[in-house]
Amino acid sequence: MPKRDAAHMGAQQERIVRAAIECIAEKGIERSSVSDICEKAQLSAGALYVHFSNKDEIILAALRYGTMTEASLPDTWLEFKTMASSVGEQLGFDITTVVRLRLNLHAESARPGKLHDVYKPFLETSIRLLADRLQLFADRGEIALRMDARQTALSISAFIDGMLWNALATDRSLEETRAALAAGLEMFVTRPSTAAG
Repeated sequence: MPKRDAAHMGAQQERIVRAAIECIAEKGIERSSVSDICEKAQLSAGALYVHFSNKDEIILAALRYGTMTEASLPDTWLEFKTMASSVGEQLGFDITTVVRLRLNLHAESARPGKLHDVYKPFLETSIRLLADRLQLFADRGEIALRMDARQTALSISAFIDGMLWNALATDRSLEETRAALAAGLEMFVTRPSTAAG
């Protein structure tokens, strides 16, 4: 059997994780099987098990894929507003896949259990990072927060998810929702008139 280099192995692992993301977006976590992931990735179960011991490990890798980091957050409020209201491709996935993935993860992690325990720290970290960035924008005078930074971060996160869910559930174009997202984000802050935009 030929040896596989690290680049090949890394590409194969990413293929599996991306296939899992697509499966979760389509079917949810519980209904997505290892077989579904293998089929979507166009790999054998044997190839999959070289990288992951079980479905739980694949789900964890999918959770980590594209996780918010301090470096991934925009440097200004206007850049944040543009990013948060973007309905274009994200991480190489169409926005519908990303929204369905997020909604499935949120819904399935709301029940007590392993997924709840794993997903909770990801959400807490995302909210903390967003709150810190919002506070930075406020400290620089770009915005004034109507609530404390953590409550604003929680509210913005819920608003974005809610708007995107509503668009999908009512068959509205996500592109149509973009302007409403951008306008709605302004409801959480006040801005100096010189910074309007």
